[in-house]
Amino acid sequence: MKKFLFLFIMLISLVSCGGSYVEPVNVRENLPSTDVFVQGSLLGDFETRSHGYGDAWPKVNAEEGWEAARFSIRIDGKIPGVINQPSNKYWGGFSGPNLGKVTIDYPYGHYDDRGFDYYKVDKATGENTGMFRYVFDSDGIVTESAIIEKPDMREVLTLLRDNSTNAKERAMLDEVLSSSEPLKIIWYVVKEVGMKNGWHVNGVLTHDTVKSVVDIPGINEEIEKDVKEYQFEESDNDPTKVKDNIEVDIHLQEHKDWNEIKTSIHIREYAGSIKVNIPLDYEYIVEQDDFDIRVYSYYYKQYEVIPVIEHNDKGITITINGIDEEFINTLKAKYGDGLTVEVHSYCTVIDEAWTDIKRSTVVTEYDANVEGQITSAYKPEEIVIIGN
Repeated sequence: MKKFLFLFIMLISLVSCGGSYVEPVNVRENLPSTDVFVQGSLLGDFETRSHGYGDAWPKVNAEEGWEAARFSIRIDGKIPGVINQPSNKYWGGFSGPNLGKVTIDYPYGHYDDRGFDYYKVDKATGENTGMFRYVFDSDGIVTESAIIEKPDMREVLTLLRDNSTNAKERAMLDEVLSSSEPLKIIWYVVKEVGMKNGWHVNGVLTHDTVKSVVDIPGINEEIEKDVKEYQFEESDNDPTKVKDNIEVDIHLQEHKDWNEIKTSIHIREYAGSIKVNIPLDYEYIVEQDDFDIRVYSYYYKQYEVIPVIEHNDKGITITINGIDEEFINTLKAKYGDGLTVEVHSYCTVIDEAWTDIKRSTVVTEYDANVEGQITSAYKPEEIVIIGN
């Protein structure tokens, strides 16, 4: 027994004095994880995120080009655990974690919201005529062009669950939060309601395979009612006005805890597969879920786009496969733009990372007009132009 105790004490001493160290399981949980967005939707989960700016609503920052927006969702009744969810039941208040941002510069349409107005007054009657701004898309793609930042919906749903006084609602929200099924939010309308800068963004939490809010029973009737009442129209664009190119923007940006590398890939021309390599030293890459290769899937109608992220001694490599020429033309015709893939990666250093990031390359399967730039928030005077 004494020998056992002696060996046990020696083992503790060896570990505390720098012997073999086994990383605690929960250490990596505090690290950020690579995020991949396609058309503004985060792949693999229904979480979105916002860097936050306080609880003020309405609020405008004209210099930065954004206005505060209230994000609210309904829940698809076909998600397991959802209890007789009323089709007109929105979740989300006017302050706290459900706030985000919309852009000032989007070419919004106008509609009459119950006669309220701040644009125009009828000279004969002195009454407001009620013309407010909006963008509507049942597929939730064109609306993403008007949205700058979305809230973390897990945080919103958690707050609603914890504050609910209805036991059934709490149980339902808890079931949704713990669901293992791939879920997403279709943000189908961005609209100004009742007052200047009073922005609401409405969405539906649904299964990842659902293509459009009009395909969701119960909810579709309410949406069709709003569309008819306000005469919302889906956008129609001239595809010939969209520039044919592959635009890649790589930006090293400041982050609260880690340095973030944001890679935006705009695909407006058919080029087959596209590969972007950021030759970052492997030891500088930060990742919560350590991996060599991670594969994602994005579905739009009959099309499937597959982004692949690799972390190895070549750095961070982003490959986008499954890009169909007809798909790109469809997006350009309906939404006035092509396909957008955005990858958020993280690194531990600044100067060393910036040296590596400036050597990034873009390779396309077929000849294409490749354009873009590499920039850093820490060194705005240094810009590396990407091009053929």
